[in-house]
Amino acid sequence: MNGVVGRVTALVLLAFTLAWPQAASASEEIWALLKKPGHIVLMRHAKAPGTLEEPPGIDLRNCAIQRNLDEEGRTQARRIGAAFRSHGIRQVRLLSSQFCRTLETARLMGLGKIEEFKLINYFNFNDETRAQIEAEKTVALMKAMTKRPRPLPVLVTHISNIKAITGVTLDSGEMVVVRFEAGMLVVAGRILPPK
Repeated sequence: MNGVVGRVTALVLLAFTLAWPQAASASEEIWALLKKPGHIVLMRHAKAPGTLEEPPGIDLRNCAIQRNLDEEGRTQARRIGAAFRSHGIRQVRLLSSQFCRTLETARLMGLGKIEEFKLINYFNFNDETRAQIEAEKTVALMKAMTKRPRPLPVLVTHISNIKAITGVTLDSGEMVVVRFEAGMLVVAGRILPPK
């Protein structure tokens, strides 16, 4: 990728690489950041096994033609919501992709009203032009969210979207916490899904 997203991704990766050893041993510190204004959570939906590649333009209301959460994924989503509550975060601004697996993840977390958000819908890794455009739009959206930082914004989305925005590849149910410093996106740390 090139342009703004390429520069953002390079800076994010550098900041993440420098911060990761400390962040890995300090998950409670990362949870504590969520109570400070200006932080945003990007979360990959809970476990939805399979390799089905949904084509652009599919009927997003038809869950039968999409990858969906399995029982482990549903349990994982509930545990993620419980982890937020156990850290004193009972309600968030919950934005979700319109795919069934993200909406179900968000619903099972039980952290408030869900806003369906087309901008963070899944896109194919191989479509670099779309990845750059969507990442730039999402970064602009996240910057706007920091002007009204409460409640905490949590975006439930997909691996491709998160990687395009942050350069980080997450496992199912994993979260990356970001903030802006001098207008640049910075990765503050990762939160592993609770077991």
